[in-house]
Amino acid sequence: MNAALPLEESNQGVILPRQVIGLTACILAGTATIPMAHYPIQEVVALPFDIPGQVRIIDEDMNQTVPLPQQTENIRMLEQKAAAGSFSCTNLRTLSQIESRKNTAEMQYNIINSVMTWEGTAYQWGGRTRSGVDCSALVQNVFKENGIQLPRTSYEQFRMGLGIPQSRLEPGDLVFFHTNGAGASHVGIYIGDKQFISASKHSVQISSLDEPYWAKHYRGSRRVIA
Repeated sequence: MNAALPLEESNQGVILPRQVIGLTACILAGTATIPMAHYPIQEVVALPFDIPGQVRIIDEDMNQTVPLPQQTENIRMLEQKAAAGSFSCTNLRTLSQIESRKNTAEMQYNIINSVMTWEGTAYQWGGRTRSGVDCSALVQNVFKENGIQLPRTSYEQFRMGLGIPQSRLEPGDLVFFHTNGAGASHVGIYIGDKQFISASKHSVQISSLDEPYWAKHYRGSRRVIA
């Protein structure tokens, strides 16, 4: 059952529907701000009807790295508060952005969980199993475990997704290095705090982007999680 909310502007009433869609109720009003303590979501577009103001989701510290479990929990809290009517205003575009970001955060969390189960696995050139694996097979296997199909080699993987600067890396992004010529001959999965995990040397291990060798041979980064 839908309820109607009158919106007064310039002495003209506008009737807007109220209904439960997606994550929470679509509560329509004037300008509003939805505070979120530590969830980095970009500014949401203006409301789709012609009134002053816009809905924003604000992070108190945009430069702070938030653990993925905490991000997911923040989204759950947002859903609960919105469903309970704790927010005075939101709209469908806001909800769509929240739901999309939630799905991305959950995928990132699952990717990191998956790759960490490979830590310590022996390195084997051309290997594809937990008995021995190389860098690109590790990436391919981890993403396949989470429903994302990637090509077999690091050179092919470097052509997937969206290129991003190192300063914008998020957990689950792919980092590439030119360890054998100018091409992207090595690949790892970024796990946060300037660290990545890859099949290198003797085993699958965590390394830092700041280590001189990796910093010197850094080739680029790609985001393949939608």
